[in-house]
Amino acid sequence: GIAYYDPEVPGNERPFEVNFFSLVRNLTMTGFYTSKIGIEEIGYKGNQPNVWDGVPQDVLDQHGVAYDEEWLAKCVDQSQRGVIAEWDDQGNLLT
Repeated sequence: GIAYYDPEVPGNERPFEVNFFSLVRNLTMTGFYTSKIGIEEIGYKGNQPNVWDGVPQDVLDQHGVAYDEEWLAKCVDQSQRGVIAEWDDQGNLLT
């Protein structure tokens, strides 16, 4: 059939109609799932602020790395979430 292509046949050897219907189907799905109703259907919430407590300890252990306690206090202190970071002229984090 022309609705679905045989994956064993290279794209440049398929009949025009097969490639055309595949393209139209893909564009239709893309159009739907990037519309308001499509986004609601898949439950996409987009970028939202959250609380980040750093890389989990088991992942750090797996890679043999650890946080520097000074940086951890500066970068993962949730009480400082609203503070805008500031650096000195040498690129050191001040806040």
